[in-house]
Amino acid sequence: MFTLFLTLWGRVFGLLILVMSLEAHPTLPAHHNFSDPLTAMRWHHRALVVFAPTEQHPHWIDQQAHLDAMAEGLMERDLLVFTVVGGRVSIGDRELSDSDAHQWREDFIAPETHFTLVLIGKDGEVKMHQNQPADAAELFELIDAMPMRMHEMGMGRL
Repeated sequence: MFTLFLTLWGRVFGLLILVMSLEAHPTLPAHHNFSDPLTAMRWHHRALVVFAPTEQHPHWIDQQAHLDAMAEGLMERDLLVFTVVGGRVSIGDRELSDSDAHQWREDFIAPETHFTLVLIGKDGEVKMHQNQPADAAELFELIDAMPMRMHEMGMGRL
């Protein structure tokens, strides 16, 4: 029971750090290191970054449907979803006003005219980079095979 409490507290604390870091940089220059939100969540959360030229792109529509269907599994795997559509960078429904979409695209090699999906592990390393949507089976199989996730499942953190 105590382990469960610590696990839940760790998740809440990690998310709190992420949110605070996103709000704590109002004076950053226009061109800054894109990784601020990703650095803040390192070792606490995985990230799925979805790039699309527009919200009408067929792959964007497919990926959003997949994400809606796997909401519980995303939370279970400490996975936060960032979206870069056109010139906007968002996490959930919240736009990251100080983030530069062009810089994110450049750093993740995601052309403005293409759909790109990038999975980043808790260690901050890119685990998947592809130009097509991923469904729950594909995404969760990859995550569940990661050593850190296997350790989490072994601790009963399902």
